[in-house]
Amino acid sequence: MKKHLIVLTTLLAWALATDAWAQTAPLQVDVRVRVNPDRTIGAIFRRPVQEGQPARLRGVILNQPGGETARVDLRFSYRIPPGTIALDEIINRIVISVEDSTGTEFSHVSIEPNDIHLNPNRVPLDYSATLYIPEDAREDGYFVRVRVFGNYE
Repeated sequence: MKKHLIVLTTLLAWALATDAWAQTAPLQVDVRVRVNPDRTIGAIFRRPVQEGQPARLRGVILNQPGGETARVDLRFSYRIPPGTIALDEIINRIVISVEDSTGTEFSHVSIEPNDIHLNPNRVPLDYSATLYIPEDAREDGYFVRVRVFGNYE
């Protein structure tokens, strides 16, 4: 019985520590992109996951038929020269939001990939989300903000 209690206590401590790290993982990407609402492809962007590091984020914002929503497609890739030693990029949380021209958030989604590893020279990681856009922004444009939390390990 005492062994089970020790195991449960250890598991609880690990779970709390993991959750605490998830809430405080460093912000690695914070990009705000203006989207043109009168085109199917409203915007495209590329950013390093962390400044000066080889992991990259590519985003495509697609205005959906009807003009009420936009789909945000994200692709994380990590290419390094052969023979280079590199750390994995751990992606902990992705937050995507739609904002009006004043910066007021209209809709958002949080993607929790459970500390997924983006490995050097391996398969890229793809995520997609559909968000509502403000009605008054359907003619003048709107902004999509993408924040990526994680760390190199």
